[in-house]
Amino acid sequence: MARTIANDPLQKFMFRVTIPGLPAGIGFQKVGGLSREVGVVEYLEGLYEYTHKLPGREKVGEVTLERGSYADKELEAIYKKVLTDSNVRNTVIIEILDRFGNAKRTYKLAEAWVSKWEGSDLDASSDDVAIEKLTLQFEYFLD
Repeated sequence: MARTIANDPLQKFMFRVTIPGLPAGIGFQKVGGLSREVGVVEYLEGLYEYTHKLPGREKVGEVTLERGSYADKELEAIYKKVLTDSNVRNTVIIEILDRFGNAKRTYKLAEAWVSKWEGSDLDASSDDVAIEKLTLQFEYFLD
């Protein structure tokens, strides 16, 4: 029986990131840190030899985005907005696409804001592309 493309695993090179305040066509080279975990609450009772481990609150990680540096300062500007705008939180959308550009998996990061902008290392002996990084904080995933 032949396998179809629909049954292939997703490849990690096709994705789209949508951040309010940035142009729709802005691309990123890498997204890292998409994670969620349940905290562990330990509880010890006097009659038991062992500690009870109970599920606690969900925790999410910080997400990092990387892209080549351009002459514009759009990534730095979105970071600076955090310093001056009290309504800076948004929903950031990360979509994993199939080879035809159709969204197959979507992550919505609720109450997201930029906590760090990082410029590229500079090296006169290298011909690598300069890379900028953004670090996003968010509170939970929208399902």
